[in-house]
Amino acid sequence: MQLLKLRSDNPKFRTLDFRPGLNIVAGIQKSDKDTDSFNGIGKSLSLKLIHYVLGAALDNKKLKSYLAGYGCFHLEFLHKGKHYLISKDFSQADYIINGQKINQTAYPKELSQLFLGDKAEIGFRQVFNCFARRFGGTYYADPLSQQGRPITDYKQRLTNLYLLGIDTDLVRQRFATKKDIGSLNNAAKAIKEYEKSLDKANLKDLADEIADLKNKRDHFVIAESYDLLKKQADDLTAELNELRNKKFFLERTLEKKEISLKREVVNIDVAQIADIYHEAQFFFGKEITQRLSDAQHFHNALVNNRKNRLIMEVSQLKTEIAALTGSLEKCSAQRDGILKDLDNSGALEEFNSLAERIKSLEIESENLKKYEHLLRDFKKEKSNLDSQNALIKERSILYLEEKDESLEAIENEFRVLAKPFYGKQAHHGASLKIQETKDAQYLFDIQLQIPKDESQAVGEVKIFCYDVLLYKLNKDLLGFMAHDGCIFSEMDPRQKSTMFKIILNVVREEKCQYFLNIAQNSLIEVLDAEQKVNILTAEEKQMINDALILELYDKDPENWLFGEDFSA
Repeated sequence: MQLLKLRSDNPKFRTLDFRPGLNIVAGIQKSDKDTDSFNGIGKSLSLKLIHYVLGAALDNKKLKSYLAGYGCFHLEFLHKGKHYLISKDFSQADYIINGQKINQTAYPKELSQLFLGDKAEIGFRQVFNCFARRFGGTYYADPLSQQGRPITDYKQRLTNLYLLGIDTDLVRQRFATKKDIGSLNNAAKAIKEYEKSLDKANLKDLADEIADLKNKRDHFVIAESYDLLKKQADDLTAELNELRNKKFFLERTLEKKEISLKREVVNIDVAQIADIYHEAQFFFGKEITQRLSDAQHFHNALVNNRKNRLIMEVSQLKTEIAALTGSLEKCSAQRDGILKDLDNSGALEEFNSLAERIKSLEIESENLKKYEHLLRDFKKEKSNLDSQNALIKERSILYLEEKDESLEAIENEFRVLAKPFYGKQAHHGASLKIQETKDAQYLFDIQLQIPKDESQAVGEVKIFCYDVLLYKLNKDLLGFMAHDGCIFSEMDPRQKSTMFKIILNVVREEKCQYFLNIAQNSLIEVLDAEQKVNILTAEEKQMINDALILELYDKDPENWLFGEDFSA
């Protein structure tokens, strides 16, 4: 893959015209103000944009929103002699390859088909991340974290092993076996609970109980008159309740009548009658008044009549209550007799309950049998998987023995790449070892070591040497390589110059297209105008100057990558 151009429909965008070999985007400080900076002007975004157009996830919401309103981007490149144009409008989900619209889901597979072919064991995105390590996340945290994943991530490790030339069949087998073992281990707790249940509920005890219940069921006799007796008992219960309610009502009425009878008075006070007489005479005149004795006689007769009526009502209520009491006793005796008959008869509900208990125990017995089978199968499967895992481990040891010469050649190449960085410490040497892991799912560990000196840039040097090593081992895969300028962050001028010297050699010897962004201070140190380091020749420095395809200036946003102020 050889990049040709990255442009946008937005005229403000600073087009990147790529060349064969080395390509550099530089951040240059034009302002004299200390507050101005060439950080945030688009150096790192120049590489990130290539990633985004080639299907990388755009997780930065602010940047995603900005790009969606900025305009369509177009990436032109050559691959195997054919010209390609990929267009991406970030306000849309689709991508367009040479005029053909590809949806977001199918796009990674389409790129893998284009660059790696049908039989590729890994995807294009994984490969491109390894050869074009961008800024952000954990991409520069470790040589093996090109995918921005934790160092123990299986797919990330698989990609590294593949690019190092390791046969990944054993690795995949180990992963599948470990995954199955993990699934079994997750089920182990539940199976142990089943095992506890089996200890408490012996299958033979269950079988004996089921047989006993079935015998009772088979000899169970349901009384033919049971339903009729039950209905009669229910009817009598309802009648008893009705009689009790009537008796309670009559007893309350009787109580009130007896209280009223005790309060009745036969003789009225004459003084009261006199008062009534005078009041009547005042209001109605003499024609409606009676003699006092007539009024008293009239009142006494009225009271006697009321008393006699109450006596009659009380007597009648007592008679009714006595009759109800007799009915209650008779009804209660009848119901008690029927309930006794029901107790001595086999009930349909009891029979059904017996049948349900048998069914429940049979289900429990069947489940326990299944659990026993599950335990046996689990132990067999666990034993088989452990055996497979041990066999894979044994085969991995034999495989590494067979690959010893080629692995030594890989390590030697890594040592050659690292040696120029450490001068006097070179005799300590760098190392790259591929060893079997104790029990990790990715089977092989990749151990990288770089000799330490006064510099803090051991990590960056290790990353650079490892990335170049992967490229040299897979130079026909993409033919492209890139780094972000953050790789220089801890390097001293000598290491930066050494890095460029190696890059220039790779570009010349391996026909590699290399893309890099760099800040002005690092560029000045590399060009070494005052010849403080003297690692690069004049010709090599000129090649670096000639490789500047775009300069971004801090002074005016129109000279930034997007031609306007934006920070994400």
